[in-house]
Amino acid sequence: MKEMSSDEQVRLTVAYDGGEFYGFQRQREEPTVQSCLESVLKRINRGTVRIKGAGRTDSGVHAWGQVVCFRPLVSLPLQSWPEALNSRLPPSLVVREADLVSVAFDPVRDARWKHYQYRVSVGRLLSPFEYRYSHWVHHGLDVGVMRTAAGRLLGRKDCASFQVTGRPVHSTVRTIYQAAITEEGHGVRIDLVANGFLYKMGRRIAGTLIEVGRGAISLPDMDRIVDARERSLAGPTAPAKGLCLMRVCY
Repeated sequence: MKEMSSDEQVRLTVAYDGGEFYGFQRQREEPTVQSCLESVLKRINRGTVRIKGAGRTDSGVHAWGQVVCFRPLVSLPLQSWPEALNSRLPPSLVVREADLVSVAFDPVRDARWKHYQYRVSVGRLLSPFEYRYSHWVHHGLDVGVMRTAAGRLLGRKDCASFQVTGRPVHSTVRTIYQAAITEEGHGVRIDLVANGFLYKMGRRIAGTLIEVGRGAISLPDMDRIVDARERSLAGPTAPAKGLCLMRVCY
């Protein structure tokens, strides 16, 4: 059984239903993932413990592979942290696993890439088992043309057209490694893997690809949107409930 040394910290992989929280980042009054985790950690540690997450997911956005780090105030076997936390956390927030990393490890700066997934339900009716986790469109989508449009996103690009005004950044250039469109039952799954995402970039890309699928944006239009670096040209920002942070790779 490995004990934590003074130059290590605990890293957790957590999953949550974003519909139960007002985003990841701590807010003064509203329930968030960070405040919920820190509240439970305070009870276990009998003192204030601050966590840092890999991504500040917005209100309504889900996660399967969010990563957080903290320095505990009490000594627990590593394998005991998930059990200790999960016994006190609400069902909408689960610690999947824990490991030890250097205190120099930063879940944001050290991330090599992130994988976001966006789910779209297509058809006349929406399943009651999907409405919390997918965006419903009544009309059919041309998956073939969506795949072609998604391919135009691959590589190192200035993604300013897909950024929503908000958090300032030094550069809007990102490298997109994967933009895959998969038919799944009565819906479509959009998988995006990139070395980083601008504010609401995943949802703006999803909204644009949905517009391509229904014929409102053409492939030449898609090229112009990518090249123009102008937010007003892209499609709408898709609803938060369809988006999930699947994995952060280090």
